[in-house]
Amino acid sequence: MPSIYQSLVAVEPFTLIATICNLFIQMLIVKHFFLDKVLAVLDERRKAADAEIAAAQSAHAEADAIKSEYEQNMLKAKAEADSIVSGAQKTAAARSEAMLGEAREQAARLKQKAEADIAQERKKAVNDLKNEIGGMAMEIAGKVVEREISEKDHQALIDEFIRNVGESA
Repeated sequence: MPSIYQSLVAVEPFTLIATICNLFIQMLIVKHFFLDKVLAVLDERRKAADAEIAAAQSAHAEADAIKSEYEQNMLKAKAEADSIVSGAQKTAAARSEAMLGEAREQAARLKQKAEADIAQERKKAVNDLKNEIGGMAMEIAGKVVEREISEKDHQALIDEFIRNVGESA
């Protein structure tokens, strides 16, 4: 007699056919009632995942566009800043040149004025010297000659002395 445990391990044809038929019936029931719903849920999830991927790609493309626009704006701002700096440098150089020109002109005017003042003071000094020398010459001539000199002779002596002094100066 076969033991109880052998029947658990043994393959009986009727039980095998009944188990296979049971499996097919369960598959038909699952397919008929649940497969469409499961496939619909899976399709919904696939669509949601595709939509999220598309949104991420769109956001990535938009971020790239914003980045590109930002870089272009930065290049424009840098070019504008360079232009402003260049203009400021040119303006500063022009102002510097103008100020140097004005300073040179003012120095030239001061030099001319100083030269004119020197020439005027020199003439004044020469005239003062002539007057003093003329007076001294008169005194010396009066003592040397010990005679009276007429006004005309006196003037001639002064003029001759001045000419000699003017030539030696």
